[in-house]
Amino acid sequence: MGRRQQPETVGVLDRINNLPDSILSHILSFLPNKEAVRTSVLSTRWKYLFASSISILDFEHCLKNLYEEDVNNFMNFVDTLLFNPRERVHLESFWVNDYFVDDEDDYLPLYGWISTALSRGLKNIGINFINEKVPVLPTLLFTSHSLVTLTLFLHIKDDMKVPTNACLPNLKNLCLTNLAFEDGYSILKLISSCHVLEDLTIYDCCFHSISELNIHNHLLRRLILCFEHVCVRDYDYVMAIDAPSLVYFEYTGIVGKGYTLSNMKSLVKAEISISHFHEVHSERSATQLLQGICNVQSLHLAIEAFNETFFRTRLDPKLVFHNLVELEFHSYYCYRKGVRLVEFLHNVPNLKTLILDLADGEEGLRSLPIPSCLLFHVKEIKISGVDGSKYAFEMISYFLNHAMVLEKLILKMINLLGKDELCILKKLLRLPRNSKKCEVVVH
Repeated sequence: MGRRQQPETVGVLDRINNLPDSILSHILSFLPNKEAVRTSVLSTRWKYLFASSISILDFEHCLKNLYEEDVNNFMNFVDTLLFNPRERVHLESFWVNDYFVDDEDDYLPLYGWISTALSRGLKNIGINFINEKVPVLPTLLFTSHSLVTLTLFLHIKDDMKVPTNACLPNLKNLCLTNLAFEDGYSILKLISSCHVLEDLTIYDCCFHSISELNIHNHLLRRLILCFEHVCVRDYDYVMAIDAPSLVYFEYTGIVGKGYTLSNMKSLVKAEISISHFHEVHSERSATQLLQGICNVQSLHLAIEAFNETFFRTRLDPKLVFHNLVELEFHSYYCYRKGVRLVEFLHNVPNLKTLILDLADGEEGLRSLPIPSCLLFHVKEIKISGVDGSKYAFEMISYFLNHAMVLEKLILKMINLLGKDELCILKKLLRLPRNSKKCEVVVH
């Protein structure tokens, strides 16, 4: 059997070798980089064929579990790949880190790779540098006409330098993490140089010596701002956002000095998670933040602090969320949060779906006025953290009594002993409901 298969095998190899280089490169592009490189030993023709098949180079993946001598081989491989005289590699994506770098001189070849890839039409690049002392990034990184995605994750404490000639005309996605800007000019210059920017993410960046952080872009569709690990003293500025095309807005961290959020008429979904409040400006700033997103259709609101600031403004007519149809609310260590939530529901007259948790709640709902959304619009309520407490039964009873068009109430119980859980379950299912269509589902 083996002798009869041998000519057939040889025939298959001949047919593969007769294929043009373009097709062979396309076939190799479906293999992992390491497997594609191994084909270089097949023959002289195959020695550099793999190079044109590699479109993505990810240091995180390639350097995993490598010993020091393997790192040197990897660096030689990247040199061969990018500086091969016979085959000009055109990478689409390049994800680079400095895990193998010992001193500043080691950045020279790394920067050479970045500049070479950029000069050949690189579309996506991610840079993750863990060392605090890093030379100034290559200027070409901020003047590339081919880049579509730029991700910078730096641990440097020095000022982030953006060249005055920065211009990224085709950049659509920009993600900045752990950067420090000594003035507002650099970040303003960087954002304004991205003429078609659609997605902007800023994680834990520090902006020193500025009075206002200005984000102005008419094409921006997604904006994520996270200041969860930024000190209160480093957040002493007003945030001004003008993004009329924005459909998704996420804000996490401290409530700062002030907000000017304008032209958010296209906003569909917003996620606001507050962990700290600026003691001096918190009430006014919270009002400004909510006013800026009042056109939103779906809101996720989480308050992880003992603070009533968000609810002091509940009677302000400017804070009526006419378009809001879905609200997910979470609050921890907030005094009388059930009462505050019901009062806030007066600001969302057209709400259809309400999602909340019952953690750390207190009683006192019976005497509250009934929000119009409960009487006429809310059709689905999802409640997690259900236990056997009086507060849990009071909250659930309140909704069952007043949600006149409710179609489904979904309850997620916390882990209880089998006998107690069965007893609570029976009590829950026996609670009276004023909506004839209401179905109670318990998980």
